[in-house]
Amino acid sequence: MVVKLRFGRGPAVSRRRGKNSRMATLAASLLTLVSISCASLGMWRIGTDLEWAGDFVFHNGFLSHWQVWMGAAVAVQYASWRLARYAKQARLPEAETKPAEQDNGSLTATAR
Repeated sequence: MVVKLRFGRGPAVSRRRGKNSRMATLAASLLTLVSISCASLGMWRIGTDLEWAGDFVFHNGFLSHWQVWMGAAVAVQYASWRLARYAKQARLPEAETKPAEQDNGSLTATAR
């Protein structure tokens, strides 16, 4: 006995620009919140070192240093900035992203 399974055609994969821009915008927004959280933990640790705040969550180890938290905040915010920039570029029409041609054939960048 031979059994043949036939599947219908799925959605076509497109190569259009900006199809991930909504997800990139969402991820950038969430990463900004993560960056604020890391920075607040870094400030808390600085406050603990200066005896202005109570005990820090991590008493010893890698995560007990304020430099780690501030560095993580900077790195996460940079990733958020890059994602937001990607999403903005993906939403721009193609005419604005390519350089404009003049009559003499030379290329100039578009003004923003």
